[in-house]
Amino acid sequence: MKRIFAIFALGVFAAFVYTISAMQYNYINNVIRIFSGNVFGFIVSGFLGLIAIIILVRVLLKEDYAYNKSYWLLIIVLNPILGMILYGIFARDFHLRKFPKTRPLIAHKAFLAYEQKLKEDISRYPYHEVFEFIENHTSRTIYKDNTSVLLLNNGDQFFPKLAEEINKAKDFIFMEFYILKTDNIGKKILNLLAKKVQENVKVYVLYDHFGSNKHIDYKYLDDLHKQGIVFSVFDPQTLSVFNSNLNFRNHRKVTVIDGKVGFIGGMNLGDEYNHQSKKFGFWRDTQIMLEGQGVLGLYNVFIKDWYYVNNHVLDLYRSPDKVVDNGLLSVIESGPDFESGLIKHVYLKMITEAKKSIKLTTPYLILEPEIMAALKVAAHSGVRIQLMVPGKHDYIAVGYATKSYYEPLLKMNVEIYEYEDKFIHAKTLMIDDALASVGTVNIDPRSLNLNFEATAVFVNRTVDDLVKTFNEDLLISKRITKEEWRKRGIFTRIAQGWFNLFSPMF
Repeated sequence: MKRIFAIFALGVFAAFVYTISAMQYNYINNVIRIFSGNVFGFIVSGFLGLIAIIILVRVLLKEDYAYNKSYWLLIIVLNPILGMILYGIFARDFHLRKFPKTRPLIAHKAFLAYEQKLKEDISRYPYHEVFEFIENHTSRTIYKDNTSVLLLNNGDQFFPKLAEEINKAKDFIFMEFYILKTDNIGKKILNLLAKKVQENVKVYVLYDHFGSNKHIDYKYLDDLHKQGIVFSVFDPQTLSVFNSNLNFRNHRKVTVIDGKVGFIGGMNLGDEYNHQSKKFGFWRDTQIMLEGQGVLGLYNVFIKDWYYVNNHVLDLYRSPDKVVDNGLLSVIESGPDFESGLIKHVYLKMITEAKKSIKLTTPYLILEPEIMAALKVAAHSGVRIQLMVPGKHDYIAVGYATKSYYEPLLKMNVEIYEYEDKFIHAKTLMIDDALASVGTVNIDPRSLNLNFEATAVFVNRTVDDLVKTFNEDLLISKRITKEEWRKRGIFTRIAQGWFNLFSPMF
């Protein structure tokens, strides 16, 4: 009886979708029919047909995964007008006209000389294959034995430490956020920056327009600018709904202070990251603080982004302090300015190197075929995979899309945990409790292919702290079992299946 009802419900749902599409077709046909007797109607219908054909050919010729192409072909064929509009907004390539100039960004001779000295043999280190892959595939520098990593869990650890390091600044401060808010915590940090400007510290703040615009008091920012803080906006959007670059966001969260200290992780500048959101309350997140050579990697990320926005190289450099710590670290970034998803390829390499365990935390889980395949190979090779996602999602649609991947993962014996009834925003990956990544990257197509992202990959003693934190999070998380999952209702299954169809767009 349940099976018959499920088939009936799916049939009704399909009929509803078909009816809506038919109504849209009839509307378009009626519009064309009205003008069919004159030249204008002929031009309109001919123009729309030509655009549809051009887009279809473009989709077919584009170097992309077949499943991505099939989504666009299906939408365009079912509803040409809507398909063309959506394609124009969401599927166009990022405009690369500025990026050829960003490659030789770092003009400071001292920086170049120091980086060159760091290129040494690393074959004696554990997981050196991953770092050799990073060096060969991304040309990023591998920092060894002179980078300390401090784990900062949640805003109540991150923001006080950030304020402490800002107060110590002597030369310059670089800050870059996807979301910058002029709320309580935002003003607290920005006021500290204004104070440092009065002490002749140079302060540069870069924020993403799409992520920040609606959260900013521009009069307040203008006052800070007059005091000496230099603000810059990443890709300001005008008529943003029609701007194809809207799809490519600077999702990085990077801070560099005097070239001595740097921060990277999941937290932006806003009250919710400090547990002050009415909607979320407690906000679980992860940031790390780097000292030593590894700060150069974050320095590199920021000045590239600043150059992209302003066509100006910030000629500020200070050799990193020496710290005593063993291990390897590299800061890697990816985005639409690269030919492929560099961070995704590094993650795939990390997963394939796993021998015992994989621990992954992500707020958004939209698995591309190659990530799913890598996890499947690891699981079938006896690797224990533990995956942690939010118990409470910030977007209902993304929550349904995330859950649509539970079934294949459970079949692979992946352990799925939902973080109590709260939101977890941390972005961490741990391999064999020895190799880790902490950064800004979600496990979804947008982060891995479209956004400007950054992450730190490292092997050192701080991985032990990450593992300890992950295990503590497990204690207050709910494990999803196969038996329980298969009891979910038919309408829940339909919703998950429906949003799975659109998951590549999330």
